[in-house]
Amino acid sequence: MAKRYKIGFLTSIDPTNKLSLSGSPYYMLQALKKYVGDVDVLGPVVLGNPWLGYVTKAGKKLPKPYNTNHSFLYARLYARRFKKKLKGKKYDFIFAPRCSTEMSLLKTDIPILYYSDTTFKTMYNYYSWFSNFCKLSEFEGNRIEKLAIDNSSIAVFSSEWAANSAINDYGAPSEKVSIVPFGPNVDEMPTLEDLNFSKTRDLVKLLFIGVEWERKGGQIAYDTLIELKKMGVKAKLTILGVIPPDGIEDDDMEVIPFLNKSIKEESDRFNQLFLDNHFFILPTREECFGVVFCEASAYGLPSLTSDTGGIPTAVIDGVNGFRFKLNVGGKAYAEKIKEYFSDYDNKYIPLAKSSRKRYDEELNWKTFANGIRNAYENYLDKLKKSE
Repeated sequence: MAKRYKIGFLTSIDPTNKLSLSGSPYYMLQALKKYVGDVDVLGPVVLGNPWLGYVTKAGKKLPKPYNTNHSFLYARLYARRFKKKLKGKKYDFIFAPRCSTEMSLLKTDIPILYYSDTTFKTMYNYYSWFSNFCKLSEFEGNRIEKLAIDNSSIAVFSSEWAANSAINDYGAPSEKVSIVPFGPNVDEMPTLEDLNFSKTRDLVKLLFIGVEWERKGGQIAYDTLIELKKMGVKAKLTILGVIPPDGIEDDDMEVIPFLNKSIKEESDRFNQLFLDNHFFILPTREECFGVVFCEASAYGLPSLTSDTGGIPTAVIDGVNGFRFKLNVGGKAYAEKIKEYFSDYDNKYIPLAKSSRKRYDEELNWKTFANGIRNAYENYLDKLKKSE
């Protein structure tokens, strides 16, 4: 039986809450508990410092905004709080997911495993909402990321995109860096027997999920539906999580504004959407990884998405879907769908089955947990060899 480790889960949020950061910290916590060891949660942490309000208000009044979340003020306050929380604690290692600010200045003898789907460099001026900060914020953000990576004993990222940034932009030794993808943020995944690969063949069903219409490429998903119909392919598009802008409507389009997966009836409907549709389409403009691609793969849905950010680690062409250049429109997506759907037995079903296989082998939480375990044990092996 594999050794169970004592782990400190360092975070400023509440990882027991499924609503925190779309649920990823929650599912990480459950995976570590189940497969790696005994986990002590060190969050949430609320910084009740009176200076924070003044700094935040002042930062908003600057010609370019000041990002307090990646500031030395926050980093120092977090370091003090977590130092107190760690006093007298004995862990094999600290797991710190997306906690560059929280652990950048933390002094401890316990090895820190830093896990993230991005770096400050890859985020900055990539996401529209994470752009055009003042020079001080840009400096502090990059410096804090560098300190966090240097302060960690093990640095693990969800994609090659983020891992390469840690190495090339922040000087992390390649032997210190590992790539371990996320799993799906769903409690109960379907078994292989639950899946019906021989779905209806006279109507291709597309599923789009996203809360931001423009960033997630909703217009391209809609255009794909229209292009398919022009090609003579009967198609339906289901949009979940957002109401499209005025003028975006079609008789073969269904809009579901929101489903709460914490409510059983709505969770069941969410699962049924994945079971009933043929393709998951998300022509996103900006994406660090995309946990939803893990979910689609689990249901045997090939993903049609953009070649950007960390997606190339999540979606591999011809394995669990296809990636398209950012400058192509719905016609390119529609042509790929028609190519595979029109040869259902020889092309679509093998692609659907290989999508599920990708989930079984790589895009699940057990594989995530084993990846974290392996990264830590590789670190221990290097320590022994250096003695």
